[in-house]
Amino acid sequence: MTAVRLAERAYRSWSSPILLELKEREHQLDPSARVALINVLQERRLLERDQPSAVVQPIRPGIE
Repeated sequence: MTAVRLAERAYRSWSSPILLELKEREHQLDPSARVALINVLQERRLLERDQPSAVVQPIRPGIE
C-alpha cells in the first residue's frame, strides 16, 4: 500500500475537528500526508452533500 493510501486509512478514522486542526498545520506535513489529508477532507465534504458516487473516483489521479 502506498504512503498516501496508508495515511488516508488513518485519517478516515479521525474526527473532523482533528482533521481540521491538521489542515491548519498542513504546511508541516510531508507531501503524501498532505495529499491524503486533502483527499479525505474532500471525500467527507462529498459525503455530507450526499454525493457518494463522486467519492469512488480518485480525487487526484496519478499522485501516489
